[in-house]
Amino acid sequence: MSLSPKAEAVFGAAEALSDKGIADMRAKALEVLGEDKSVIVGVNGSYARREVTSGSDVDLFFLYTDENEQKATELQNQYREALTAAKYEMPALGGVFSKPLSALKMRERIGGLEDRNIDITRRMLMLLEGEWIFNKKAFEEARCELLKQYIPPTLREEQICLFLLNDIIRYWRTICVDFEFKTQKDGKAKEIRLIKLRFSRMLLFLAGVLAVGETYEKPVNEKIAVLTELFALPPVERIQSIAGDRSIAALEMYAGFLDALNDEATRTQLSQKLTDGDESRAFTELRQRAHDFRDALLELLKSHFSDGNPTIAALML
Repeated sequence: MSLSPKAEAVFGAAEALSDKGIADMRAKALEVLGEDKSVIVGVNGSYARREVTSGSDVDLFFLYTDENEQKATELQNQYREALTAAKYEMPALGGVFSKPLSALKMRERIGGLEDRNIDITRRMLMLLEGEWIFNKKAFEEARCELLKQYIPPTLREEQICLFLLNDIIRYWRTICVDFEFKTQKDGKAKEIRLIKLRFSRMLLFLAGVLAVGETYEKPVNEKIAVLTELFALPPVERIQSIAGDRSIAALEMYAGFLDALNDEATRTQLSQKLTDGDESRAFTELRQRAHDFRDALLELLKSHFSDGNPTIAALML
């Protein structure tokens, strides 16, 4: 079995736009940053996931390796200006990725009172969907070192990487809770955020869970190697590589979501701020599709982990 021609076309078009943008961003990074290896530049979001549509922006992030935050901030500002001049849509300053982060500190603080939402988000997105833009070698090393924090050398072959799975679950539930805050307290448009939550964010969560499940019955060094390889793949490709034909039903629905998001009229409807109780026609349709998508992902999990793999049970504890 394979995806329908329409789904293949949707994924192919989004991937082509994403790859073109990433190649251009890498070229511009070399122009702006030259040979400076004290910073790592990556991108999250639709570009990293190879899901660029007409309304996509660039979720850029900077890491620094020499503990010189001021220098990294100056370089980040210069690079943002270059991308803005090149007509890329940049997110507003003040968000999760507005400041550079120490690559060392990112992996030193996992859990505890000082592990804030912003830290969880940056850490999880680098693992689950991050793509390098500048300083590829250091980017891959940083991701590998981060993975190692979750996988102690004492982990047995029959154990999955539960520490990592718990952090993936925590991130997923964090963004679910934050959705309520952003829409109720901050007054941001609800429909487009809810549809993205139920499609792209849920798919990212599922792709992380499936990857952790692949660490079952492997020694520690293979667990690290498997996760390093899988997390280097965009989520859709990762799911396909793990679940094969079992993923087709869910991915067909996901292609429909991307196609809808790429339609300007649909996106405009979803982005409106409506009064309580009102909803757009586009939202009504996509909400039902989202319910079906969730059910397809659940069925995928159940069918894929039916051989004694403890991953589904570990979603509880």
